[in-house]
Amino acid sequence: MENDDKDRHFVTSLARGLSVLATFTPDKVTMSAGDLARSTGLPKSTITRLTHTLMKLGYLSFREEIGHYQLHPRILSLGYPVLANVDRRHVAAPLMHELANHSGGTVSLGLRDGLSMVLIERSRNRTVSALPLDIGSRLPLATTGMGRAYFAAARLEERREILDLYAQHHPEQFDEVREVLNNAMVEYRERGYCRAIGSWEHDVNAVGAPVRLSSEMLAAFNCGGPSHRLPADKLEDLGERLVQLAEDFQASEWVGQLPPRREREAF
Repeated sequence: MENDDKDRHFVTSLARGLSVLATFTPDKVTMSAGDLARSTGLPKSTITRLTHTLMKLGYLSFREEIGHYQLHPRILSLGYPVLANVDRRHVAAPLMHELANHSGGTVSLGLRDGLSMVLIERSRNRTVSALPLDIGSRLPLATTGMGRAYFAAARLEERREILDLYAQHHPEQFDEVREVLNNAMVEYRERGYCRAIGSWEHDVNAVGAPVRLSSEMLAAFNCGGPSHRLPADKLEDLGERLVQLAEDFQASEWVGQLPPRREREAF
């Protein structure tokens, strides 16, 4: 938030409060004041004031027995309008279920948040016991098929924003990430999908394909699973099927359309 010091319209206290809420994840459902201070970089005295305010507003609760904070169910009132806005995701559900059963893996639909993809819909083959990701789970952008496909289909301004975020937060990885994402643009132009072979988890393979929702919001599908179920030589077939899924989804009424794939300048 240091870059916003000169923005007279920027409300620092609001940004800090939201940063506290954003610290909670499916893997971190409860956090102590010390955890929140370390995760946000804010002083404990600031955390004390923010958590007190958020509890008064009903967005946090405190578990006395463990001395940890957790999100209150009221927080769902903030997220529901977002899901309501992507109102056609239910159209994708049966298509996703069919491909999940065919692949023996999972099929997900996600939106970008910073350098992550957040799942908003998911279907899993009933025999899959690993990868317990659910709606609201986050996947890294640069190492997943979903994230790479999203980047490849994004508008120039958003692609620049994503690379700027990597340069700011992960400078040691920037050159590698830029090369990976440039390659993803080439792969998307040639195939219509992007692969991720052991790049997120060493034993997980996946393909991703972009799609636009009825709100014209860019999203991406992902089909992935353990490498013994989805070996690299099977990804071409799954990629083509995922592209077809995206096309079938976009053919439904009120769903937005992606711009045509064309050569894009590398970064």
